[in-house]
Amino acid sequence: MSPITVRTYQEKNIPAPQVKRLYDHLGWWPERTLNDIESMLGSSIAVGAWDEDRLVGFARAVSDGLFRAYIEDMGVHEDYRRRGLGREIADRITAELGDIHVVSLFCESGLVDFYRQAGYKPTRQVVMHKSHEAAKVTEGEKNDERT
Repeated sequence: MSPITVRTYQEKNIPAPQVKRLYDHLGWWPERTLNDIESMLGSSIAVGAWDEDRLVGFARAVSDGLFRAYIEDMGVHEDYRRRGLGREIADRITAELGDIHVVSLFCESGLVDFYRQAGYKPTRQVVMHKSHEAAKVTEGEKNDERT
């Protein structure tokens, strides 16, 4: 097996179809189109982990450039886990963010210890989401109930 390399989007283009394949493998974001992913890549800080030309790990971050950054969509293909690759991706994307005051991320409860070891601390804040897709469905359901 060849060595895995971790590169930023600027160092090595991350093709949207490869991101989509990784998302599909991880069971994430089936609704995201290739165009959506391409747009996302162009407006995020992104890091890919490569086994030659195969994307096997990924993370992206959004930021205001000074106060806050949010790490999103960090994942490693299951065939490549438990090799330190997740930590390498986390370290690389954090380095790319530079001196941002606060870097946040959301994770599943089973990953809290992993992120603690990388220097993150859990908070008591409640995460709330508002999805435009959910709002449309809810409005549609309301209309159906009236008829």
